[in-house]
Amino acid sequence: MKSPSALVPVLLAGLVTIAAGSAMSLQGRANGLLGPVLGHAVFAALVSFLVGLVIVGSALLCSSRSRAGARTLIGLVRNEAMPWWMLLGGLSGGLVVIAQASTVPIMGVAMFTMAFVSGQVTGGLVVDSTRLPPGGRQRLTFLRVFGVLVVIAALVYGASERLTLGVPLWAPLLPFVSGALTSVQQAFNGRIKSATGSVVVATTVNFSIGFLALLAAAGIIMATGVVWTGFPTEPTRWWMLLGGAFGVVFIGLTALTVARLGVLLLSLFSLFGNLLGALLLDLLLPIPGSLVSTTTVVSAALVLAGIAITIMPSSGNHPGPARRT
Repeated sequence: MKSPSALVPVLLAGLVTIAAGSAMSLQGRANGLLGPVLGHAVFAALVSFLVGLVIVGSALLCSSRSRAGARTLIGLVRNEAMPWWMLLGGLSGGLVVIAQASTVPIMGVAMFTMAFVSGQVTGGLVVDSTRLPPGGRQRLTFLRVFGVLVVIAALVYGASERLTLGVPLWAPLLPFVSGALTSVQQAFNGRIKSATGSVVVATTVNFSIGFLALLAAAGIIMATGVVWTGFPTEPTRWWMLLGGAFGVVFIGLTALTVARLGVLLLSLFSLFGNLLGALLLDLLLPIPGSLVSTTTVVSAALVLAGIAITIMPSSGNHPGPARRT
């Protein structure tokens, strides 16, 4: 059994990841409100990624260490030391933003979060059993699986209340799929960060790939007759354009902590922060579709219980990088 002091780095990384998850709830609210203003969810996703790309691109250009990391990454891909497909994590990020802009207006941030993190923990359990994470493969144990099942059961319990109110089935399905793919994205980000020594490089790759994909998608949508209806006109609503900035915080922090936590624990901590932030937003700043009830609060408490079960030392988790197999 690991000593309590050995768990301190894991807990610190967990707190950082909870903060990253809270940023995702802010991103969901911003993009969910921005989509109807611009005329389509893809337009909101495009703006979000453009803002994020400007931020991380500027950080990359201003840092000699990050520029060196970018050159290292280019060399690794050219020499086939790193597969080119590990650069495609941004595609998952684009799908997440589209899911936010499409579903938050009809079911609120909390419901979106419950569906998203259900997919995230499911994907995290699968991805952690592969060699994709930078910390290596982590073996499945009873407590790890049981902890994830508790989390999923808690989220299903919380989501069922919204479904009975008429939320369409496709609405929670889209964020569920995007959440599962986010686990793969996090593993790719951790690999890039480990190879280059730069979180900025990993984040810039994500936003670059996602922006190009969304730019193509926006062009296709506009060719079908969908019209860009403009930007927010009220000064108090310009904060909606900051979804990309919140995404930078999430991707950067999770790329920093994935090697310490592994994808599964990363998903669990970030989903709790995401859910907590979503509950506070829907409670303090409600929008149509928002609902914070006793069921929702109980669901959040059960999520925390699932996290506690999963990080128990006997569950097979570790305070440092996993042994490669």
